[in-house]
Amino acid sequence: MSDFFKLDRNIQLRILMMFITVAIGSSVGPNMTIYYVEYMGALVTGFLLVSVQVAGFIAGLYGGHLSDSWGRKRVMLTGIALMVVGYVVAAAMNSPYYVNPYVTFIGFLLASVGLSFASPAEEAMMIDVSTVQNRKFIYAMIYWVINLSIMIGASLGGWFFKTARFELLIGTALGALISLLIVLFWITETLPVERRQKQGRSVWAVIKNYRIVLLDRRYVKFMVAGIGIAVIFSSPDYYLAAHLAQSFHTTSMFGVQIFGQRMLSVITITNTLMIVLLMGFMTKLFARWSDLKSSLVGTAIQGIGFAITFLLTDFWPLLVLAIILTIGEMIVTPASQSLRAEMMNQEKIGVYSGFSSAIRPIGFILSSGIVSASVLIGNVGAALLLLLVTLTSMLFTGLAVQMLREKRTR
Repeated sequence: MSDFFKLDRNIQLRILMMFITVAIGSSVGPNMTIYYVEYMGALVTGFLLVSVQVAGFIAGLYGGHLSDSWGRKRVMLTGIALMVVGYVVAAAMNSPYYVNPYVTFIGFLLASVGLSFASPAEEAMMIDVSTVQNRKFIYAMIYWVINLSIMIGASLGGWFFKTARFELLIGTALGALISLLIVLFWITETLPVERRQKQGRSVWAVIKNYRIVLLDRRYVKFMVAGIGIAVIFSSPDYYLAAHLAQSFHTTSMFGVQIFGQRMLSVITITNTLMIVLLMGFMTKLFARWSDLKSSLVGTAIQGIGFAITFLLTDFWPLLVLAIILTIGEMIVTPASQSLRAEMMNQEKIGVYSGFSSAIRPIGFILSSGIVSASVLIGNVGAALLLLLVTLTSMLFTGLAVQMLREKRTR
């Protein structure tokens, strides 16, 4: 913990903000899929979720582009302000006196766009004030904080979203407001005026700025693999959430009724608790594995494991799978991040980081598409789709690493 207090204040504050943002997001995010399915059906829900991710993809690219000309703080303020407005709208539309799922969707769309818009600037700010020596510790701390906040947020969401939704949404709005105040009063700008790029704000200017990344065949291959990993990682928020809500066999454990929504929370809590307690041990255990081997094995465990959960409807088999899935995540995550850093053009890290921020929305679009497709293909078809994504991700990881090795030998 003493190392944490030695970090730049901006990094300390960003980690605090990340804890708040992830906690409020995980308390409502997975449950909103169930919410939309209940009010609008699986088919419409799939299209709505796709639209959210498309908007997030565009916002992430644009936010990354502007963070080099506006400065980090201005982009963060704009994005987080949108989050506040979005969560306030969502809360107002779910009061005890009035519920409107359609305007609720608009509110969450604004919040998602704001989060995506601010994320590249937050990442760039962290890089601005960190060093090669402490960056590994910072990423490890962020990963630990993310999982701790997910555990807390998922617990709150699973137990209170159905019975105290209005109060929970008010809490998310307050959390976003706290993050906005932190940026406004305590975060300092890390990109001096003299370092800011003179670039346009048009769509064409954004396209030209990212063209260099698209021409890097090795990095594009690795990003295709990253999209597959994002599809796998987002399964609990999308198809698994809908599957459990509709098909899980309600049971009782220690006098507590476990229905689909709460089973999703049990899976998430198991996952994050294992990571918080065992991540250090697992990192040491697989330290001798190459990044490629760890990435392939971890991706396979996660992809196959989630595909099987799409077919399960009972408590104990799902809990066992949750443990196995978490082992796969702890194997793949550090290896994948290490490979991504090595794949980047070290002279263009800012642009590459902005492009990387758009990978999650693309993966989420595909993951939400499984929700819509399941209307036609069912649980088995959804499981087979995820297996196809898993194989594709492993293939493109291998191709990218092969190109990286060829570069090393030149």
